[in-house]
Amino acid sequence: MDLFLEMKDTSELMVDLAYSSLLYDNREIASEVEHLNDRIDEMSSQLQRFAISDISRRSTDATLMLLKLCSYINSIADSAMTIVDVVLRDIEPHPILKQSIKESDVGIYRFEVRKGSILVGKKLGELRLATETGMWVFAIRRNVRWIYGPEEDEVIHRGDILFVRGPEDGMRKLSLVARGKLRSFQ
Repeated sequence: MDLFLEMKDTSELMVDLAYSSLLYDNREIASEVEHLNDRIDEMSSQLQRFAISDISRRSTDATLMLLKLCSYINSIADSAMTIVDVVLRDIEPHPILKQSIKESDVGIYRFEVRKGSILVGKKLGELRLATETGMWVFAIRRNVRWIYGPEEDEVIHRGDILFVRGPEDGMRKLSLVARGKLRSFQ
C-alpha cells in the first residue's frame, strides 16, 4: 500500500509542477515532471506485478480494483505530461497566460543545495526561509526519493533539490545561499 500512496502523491505533485511550469514557462520544472513520470512508470509496473503475483491471496475484484486505480493514476500522470509538453516544445503561451505571468509577483523555482551552503545540515524550521526570503519549500527531491510538503524538522542535505514558491527577489537570495555563494540571508 505504501507504493500506491507514493504513486498517488507523485501524480499530485506532477500536476502541481506541470501547471507551475506552464504558468511560469519554466523548462527546469517541466523536466522534473518528466523524471517523475519515469518514476510513476516504474512504480506502476511494480504495483501491477504485485497485484498479479498476489492474486491467490485476495479476491479477483480486489486485484482488479488495484489495477484500475493504478491505471487512473497513470492517466493523471499522462495529463501532467500533456501540460508540460507545451513548455518543452516551446509553444507560445496564450496571451492571457502571458499577461498573468507578467502580473504575478510569485514564481516557482528549483534549487540544488551545493557544498558549502549554509542550508546543509539545517532543519527547514530553523532556516526560517519564508521570513528571510519569502520562499516556501513545497517539495524536496533527494536522489530518487521525493518529500512532499516537508515538515519543519526536515533536515536539508547537500545535493537536495528544493522546489520553492515565492517572490523573484527571494529567489535570487535563496539561489545564492543554496549555491554557497552567500553565507547569510542578511
